[in-house]
Amino acid sequence: METLWQDLKYGVRMLGKSPAFTAIAVLTLALGIGANTAIFSVVNAVLLQPLPYEDPDRLVVIWNKYAKMNLQASNSVPDYFDRREQSKTLEDIAALTIRNTNLTGSGEPVRILSSPVTASFFLVMGVQPAQGRAFRPEEDQPGNNRVAVLSHGCWQRRFGGDPDIVGQTIQLDGEAHTVVGVMPENFNLVFMDVEVWTPFGFTPEQMSDDQRGSEYLIAVARVKPGIPLSQVEAEMDTIAARVIELFPDRAGFLRDAGWGAEVVPLQEQLRGDLRPALLVLLGAVGLVLLIACANVANLLLARASAREKEIAIRAALGAGRGRIIRQLLTESILLGLLGGGVGLLLAHWGIQALVRSLLAAAPINVPLLSEIGIETGVLLFTLALSLGTGVIFGIAPALSAARTDLHNTLKEGGRSSGTAGRHRLRSVLVVAEVALTLVLLVGAGLLLRSVHQLLQVSPGFQTDNRLTFQINLPSATYDHPQEVAFFRELLQRIRALAGVRAAGASHALPLGFGGGTRSFQVEGYEAPEGESMPLCESRMISPDYIKAMGMPLLKGREFDQRDTETSRPVVLVDQKTVRRFWPDQDPIGRRIQFGDDVWREVVGVVGSVKNGGLDAEGREQIYAPYTQFPRSTMYLVLHTESAPLSLLGAARAEVRALDRTVPVSEVKTLEQQLDGSVAIRRLSMTLLLVFALLALVLAAVGIYGVMSYSVSRRTHEIGVRMALGAQPADVLKLVVRQGMVLTLIGVAVGLAASFALTRLLSSLLYGVSATDPVTFAGVALLLAAVALAASYLPAQRATKVDPLVALRYE
Repeated sequence: METLWQDLKYGVRMLGKSPAFTAIAVLTLALGIGANTAIFSVVNAVLLQPLPYEDPDRLVVIWNKYAKMNLQASNSVPDYFDRREQSKTLEDIAALTIRNTNLTGSGEPVRILSSPVTASFFLVMGVQPAQGRAFRPEEDQPGNNRVAVLSHGCWQRRFGGDPDIVGQTIQLDGEAHTVVGVMPENFNLVFMDVEVWTPFGFTPEQMSDDQRGSEYLIAVARVKPGIPLSQVEAEMDTIAARVIELFPDRAGFLRDAGWGAEVVPLQEQLRGDLRPALLVLLGAVGLVLLIACANVANLLLARASAREKEIAIRAALGAGRGRIIRQLLTESILLGLLGGGVGLLLAHWGIQALVRSLLAAAPINVPLLSEIGIETGVLLFTLALSLGTGVIFGIAPALSAARTDLHNTLKEGGRSSGTAGRHRLRSVLVVAEVALTLVLLVGAGLLLRSVHQLLQVSPGFQTDNRLTFQINLPSATYDHPQEVAFFRELLQRIRALAGVRAAGASHALPLGFGGGTRSFQVEGYEAPEGESMPLCESRMISPDYIKAMGMPLLKGREFDQRDTETSRPVVLVDQKTVRRFWPDQDPIGRRIQFGDDVWREVVGVVGSVKNGGLDAEGREQIYAPYTQFPRSTMYLVLHTESAPLSLLGAARAEVRALDRTVPVSEVKTLEQQLDGSVAIRRLSMTLLLVFALLALVLAAVGIYGVMSYSVSRRTHEIGVRMALGAQPADVLKLVVRQGMVLTLIGVAVGLAASFALTRLLSSLLYGVSATDPVTFAGVALLLAAVALAASYLPAQRATKVDPLVALRYE
């Protein structure tokens, strides 16, 4: 310990004697360590930390699966009861859904997310309310389910943290509910946006077999201890097979569709679309740190040359090779710890910006994003990273310095025999920097081209000057005819506003959630053998919705005031539907049917829309009049003459004029809707591009440093060449050629590595191959150009060497 203390004190003194070197090394390491800490903090929270529930590894989500249709679906109410009553592998099972609800009676009416659940939900999750109680089994019955449990956030925001909230009454969609409990704060780390839970209270009609095709429930279950996931999934498939045998009228469709069950661990389900992006970014910052280590190692090698005499004297006085290596490694580890300390400060700022970006880009159910920060696990990671980098960048310079030739070094003007070896090592480090930088630049280039390609895809509608917002009518006060009348009157009022070119409504917007998929039949269509019943993306829309969205009407007409509750059933279809079912025929007048519904006549053909995302192929799309399929929730779309948000106040006033208890929610423009659909890709691209540019700067500095060092060591040689007649241009070529040879070797190694590694990016790419030759060639040329500039500056300095001065050098 005494020797270690001596090494530490000496190391601190030596670093203090070279403040410029220390500052550059610490800042270089801080950038690499800080970036790694920031990304790891997100990875730790989203991918590594267990969920804040009892035995979270036993929690699973159960879905219906249509394997031959490549479709994952929710559960119907009968599906849930089948699994609850017949399963032997589940300890308990619960059902839930998430929907928009109007909260009124406490200040301004607001739109919140609520979650109807079965009474077993909180038992399955293994969490009880912090105040009050959970739901009782008898409250999960029709007529007894007017109770509610609040989230901690809702209790704080909406009710000011009232300690007497339990027992009070709140209004949800116009119906009175008694608050019976408040959940703990960390429960909402997963259910981030849900503010109220209520019991389902299924009616006999909802539980009947007629509802087997109505799939809207999420089933969450707790597996019995020691039961593997494969056994649970096999049991769920067995239960599904029994259902098929009980209903011969649906058996053909279910078998053709490959109907069964899919069981997914809850944590896996909640990771959303962030996992591949986070792993790519974690790999990218790891490469940045390696490049930073190579740069600092090069600095230490250059510094070792200046300390040759000191080390030789220490060796001559009896210091062994191991003692010298330990001393030098102690200095390296001190640098690593200093870099880690500064990196933590950079990471703190970076994490705040990163969390804001992720919350804006991520799906609503990605857990723990709001709690990301520098906690104990992240601190330990940073400490280990700092110590590890100190060893990584310090070991090679320490070993090289410990091989100093005492005889030559201690002679006046003598040279160390290790100089050539160190130069070779510095060259190897530069090659590694160039290779790693090229891998990062290729990855960033591929994502950049991918996002560019994606943004060139037409969504099927116009986004300029389009305002959208959601209106939800409480079912307690509005029946279907009243819903139709409300939206008809509201749209008429909004169309009359100055500055509104068109206004329409749909029960779901493109590039979002909640559209719905339903099966349908086409009159006269003979499906090929083995083909299952077709599915379509369905939308219930108002007159003028097609016009308000800027969608092309290709044939026939839009819906209009003639299409009422009592008029003939009609639909619009998209061009994809026409190509599949009527490729050489006129679709106008043809008929389709939704399940057991009536036959509906096609009156128009519209362009296809990217409902599931710009990169999603999508299914056939069919539109029906909202008057014939009333909905309590509709999204209004306004095409305006000026800035869309300038019309929000007037539109909100019209809603209040009709019903003051109905809030306006989810206000955004269609441009924001489009941007949100590519947010994860764009964020991944931006971060990877930042890391790649940082790596490029570090690589350029590394090349410049090696070439500058080489010029300084070859001053005597350059002077001889110039004295013998070499021209400045010859010296320029000599030095630049040396730098470019290292660069080209690094580019070759980097290209080979990129061909192998960029396949990991495939899930994040669109319209671009993971081995896109344009990107590879462009990045290689960019890196070569930067390396040329980094080599040119030392080469230019070499051409100004005075032969008389150089011949006296050393």
